Amino acid sequence: MAELSTVATEAATTRKSPYGSKTLAWVFMIVTAVTIMYWMMWFAVPGGRDMLAVLPKDHTYLTFENAFPVSDGWMALCSLMASIQLFRDKSSAIPWIFMGSSAGLYLGGMDISYDIQNGIYHLLSQNFGSVVTEMIINVASVGISLAALLWGWKNRDWQCKG
Repeated sequence: MAELSTVATEAATTRKSPYGSKTLAWVFMIVTAVTIMYWMMWFAVPGGRDMLAVLPKDHTYLTFENAFPVSDGWMALCSLMASIQLFRDKSSAIPWIFMGSSAGLYLGGMDISYDIQNGIYHLLSQNFGSVVTEMIINVASVGISLAALLWGWKNRDWQCKG
């Protein structure tokens, strides 16, 4: 009898995760993987930095880009934690979603601001692949971050129920 009561109590306290949580978990997992791969290519793959950098010989540009790994690492860690918690149907994903998404939005804003102020987007005809990669990163950083923040805000009460 006590076992049935325990099972009923556990079932009552287990909350189903909100709609879209598994999709968001996969998005955060991809964000984490892409961020790690980007910096591995930048630092560890011979010629990787030159392939990714819009201005591979410009000291100021490289100094700016080299300032990102720690902050990107924080964003990736938060994204990974959010992803794990979402896959586990744990409402504790919500703070990780807010931290990772706000970091992504901030980093995207910094990158876009630098690119506009320094004419990076105007270099499209000179370094097509790197500029397009930069644009994709910028759009994805802002777009994914905003979508995840909105999802987290819409589902913030899940944390109170779980």
